[in-house]
Amino acid sequence: MKRRIERPLRLFTGLTLFTFVITHFLAHAAGLLLLPGMEVARRTLLWVWDTPPGQALLAGSFVTHAGLGLWALYRRRHLRMPAGEAWQLGLGLCIPLLLISHGMAGMLSDDLYNDPLTYPRAIVLYWITAPETLLWRQLLLLVIVWIHGCIGVRGWLMTKPWYRSRAALLGAFAMLLPLLALAGIVNAGWDAERRAAADPAYLEQFRAPAPGTPEAENRAALAAISGGVFNTYVLLLVGTLGMRQYRNWRARATSPVRIAYPGGRTVTVPRGTSVLEASRANGVPHTALCGGRGRCSTCRIRVTEGVDALPPPNATERAVLERMKAPRAVRLACQLRPVAPLSVTPLISARDNGRTFAVTAPMDSGRELAITALFVDLRGSTSLAAERLPFDALFIVTRYVQVVTDAIRKHGGYVIAIAGDGVMGMFANEDDPAAAAASALRATADLWRDIELLSRDLAEELDQPLAFGAGVHSGLAVVGAVACSEDGSLQFIGDTGNVAARLEEMTKTLGATVVFSDAAAELAGLQGLERLERRDVAIRGRDGTLGVRTVRRQEDLRALLEGGTTVPSPPWGDA
Repeated sequence: MKRRIERPLRLFTGLTLFTFVITHFLAHAAGLLLLPGMEVARRTLLWVWDTPPGQALLAGSFVTHAGLGLWALYRRRHLRMPAGEAWQLGLGLCIPLLLISHGMAGMLSDDLYNDPLTYPRAIVLYWITAPETLLWRQLLLLVIVWIHGCIGVRGWLMTKPWYRSRAALLGAFAMLLPLLALAGIVNAGWDAERRAAADPAYLEQFRAPAPGTPEAENRAALAAISGGVFNTYVLLLVGTLGMRQYRNWRARATSPVRIAYPGGRTVTVPRGTSVLEASRANGVPHTALCGGRGRCSTCRIRVTEGVDALPPPNATERAVLERMKAPRAVRLACQLRPVAPLSVTPLISARDNGRTFAVTAPMDSGRELAITALFVDLRGSTSLAAERLPFDALFIVTRYVQVVTDAIRKHGGYVIAIAGDGVMGMFANEDDPAAAAASALRATADLWRDIELLSRDLAEELDQPLAFGAGVHSGLAVVGAVACSEDGSLQFIGDTGNVAARLEEMTKTLGATVVFSDAAAELAGLQGLERLERRDVAIRGRDGTLGVRTVRRQEDLRALLEGGTTVPSPPWGDA
């Protein structure tokens, strides 16, 4: 199947089904208004799905989406994949097993026995008649469908420039709606029990028809149809797995392809396997931020041998390569399926992906301490994002943030906040505030060097080297430690961080890369400050002026730090 057809078709059918699920969950949530309110909500919210066009759209989307799931399973040359992809694929393949009988009952009940499956009937059936099987199956279906849909929608929305600013709101909606739906079902079930206890004849209207009646025969026919569809899907699923195994065995036996990586690593894979699949199947680190869907270029490789035997790029790959203006030897690993031996070099390192760091708080909560704040911000991040695919820009910013946070932690600092490409670090030592100030300046020098090295690593990705601004200031602050090991376990309250951020802003107008205050320099005991330009600047929100030093060249900062230090008392008084 052409990928350019498959992707929009998968998106359209998936969004159609997700819209149906949202309206369904909202109707479930109306159970908080008891059974009559729930039934009114069903007729109001779900009426479009009860019309012939709505039923056709829903049934067509379900069959198409399920078929695309089986196709995605068949197309994979191996089942080693990131956890998010595995959950999405696995849950998606399980949904038809739970949904077939439930969905067909709703769509076919009108035609077979002229008795629509209303919410009162469904609640009595699931909550009172057979709760030990039907209720838990429906609740499990609710959870699986919602998780699968949220994973897919999130993967689609992550490519949108506005997603990050609204991610928290969307996440809250994704958590709240299924909880409300569950609460509505429970409340409606209690309402059904109350009505049955008050009126013994209430349940009679929902009794199963007597054997031999037309209604009973119609329900038996519906059950047979549901069972046949269920068995057909199971056979298709088992057949897909079997066809995968046969295809892979035949490809390995008749036309294997050798792929050589840097360092002498060579793997042999069945013909038709993508380079990214080959890397994942054999444990070769390989970056792919979009999950190998051709939505970014972070998996790109340079083919060093076998360029002439490469198959032409498909439409998805061609669009990305043309946007990058990539040379002929550069291809997307997720899309390239070699037919002959080749040697490749991944162009973006995967060594830093997915790292997490722990911070241990060495001081009590609520202490007033002498601290040094370091604020770092990336220059030109707006144009960086505008000129690239979203995942590509995200990768560059992520690598930059890792470089900055590494330098802060390496010198004993704490990463207090990360907002986009802005990073706030804090250096504090209750017994030796001078050492903390010197560490902040050394961290600044190291991150300057490391950002230059990162620019060299990403030279083919960048039109010009990465640029940044940094502000450093020392002062008093109230430092609080939270009993956890995640970033941000330490926080400080005071003016010191605000001043550091203001100094970073001034690097643009002063034509400098680093601006640090005289307070930080004096506390660190720096000597040879006369080699740097000194200015008295006004800080927005503060009275008077602040003496600062500007640094335009990395070697000037290095020379200053290597000139020796003394350990004076803090210029603002004892902490």
